[in-house]
Amino acid sequence: MKCPFCDGIADLKIEPIKITFRKEDFNIIKQFYKCNKCKEQFTTDDLDEVNINQVYNQYREKYQIPFPQQLIKIRGRYGLSASKMAEVLGFGVNVYRNYESGEIPNVSNGTLLNLIRMPEEFKKVILNKKKVFTEKQFNKLVDKLDKLIEKERSKNYLDKFLLDENSIPNEFSGFSSSSIEKYANMILFFLENNNNLFKVKLNKLLFYTDFYHFKKTGYSISGYKYQAIQNGPVPYRYDLIYDYLWQNEFIQYELVEINDNLVEQPVPLKKFNEDCFEKSELDALKTIHETFKKLTRKELVDLSHQEKAWEEQIKHKGVISYLKYAFNLLL
Repeated sequence: MKCPFCDGIADLKIEPIKITFRKEDFNIIKQFYKCNKCKEQFTTDDLDEVNINQVYNQYREKYQIPFPQQLIKIRGRYGLSASKMAEVLGFGVNVYRNYESGEIPNVSNGTLLNLIRMPEEFKKVILNKKKVFTEKQFNKLVDKLDKLIEKERSKNYLDKFLLDENSIPNEFSGFSSSSIEKYANMILFFLENNNNLFKVKLNKLLFYTDFYHFKKTGYSISGYKYQAIQNGPVPYRYDLIYDYLWQNEFIQYELVEINDNLVEQPVPLKKFNEDCFEKSELDALKTIHETFKKLTRKELVDLSHQEKAWEEQIKHKGVISYLKYAFNLLL
């Protein structure tokens, strides 16, 4: 980065600091540029956004306040307008829409928003707000909620693990809701663009993609957790993820002979769909592909073993915090 104060070159630096928000202190990793020549420090709009989002996201996690994308999905799930949701919840007419746009609710409103994520709880709310609906609207909404409640009760463990978009994002999910659609297409992207790709290297590519995107934006792409194991960072319970993709015909397996051993190689059955990604997410996928496409499985595993995230978590095979480790990424 060229220094705006002189003709020198500035390097990206990180520094742990505390920021006060709503009378509470939050620890963040501040990113900034420091000029090698004049020693001046400065930031960009993008860095400022990543820095402050660390504060806002920790506040949401602490008080279990749904994130904007979750609020949009909640409303869409129930089939209500933003103004109608505000009316049902007793908010001002534009308040729910403002929350969807990123305004952070106070704790009491956040608690209510967290509660209504569950159809069973939202039904209790609307039963006391019958007067804000016509009889036809009310009966239609109750019927919709009853079906959603039944659907929630019928979910099996795999569905709850992979398809649960209701949990409040946290530092281990990269402050994003889990999206099996995005994760499936991340995997399809790498399978389409790499020859002879097996799970060990693929798992590292997924880790680096999510953590690189978090470093750049303050959010992961997939919303999934990663764990340190002997072969490096891997998606948490990746066996369930690959089983789901196989069962739903995203991938199949072919047996390949390597050193007299038969090894399962994942092969794509569906085409990569870039439409489910934002530009920054596609850029992250392409950056990781270009950076690591020439590395062998062993070389990528060895590199991942140099990551602070792996070194500090391998002893207990711990789940890796995006907030703590993404900004130290070697990439």
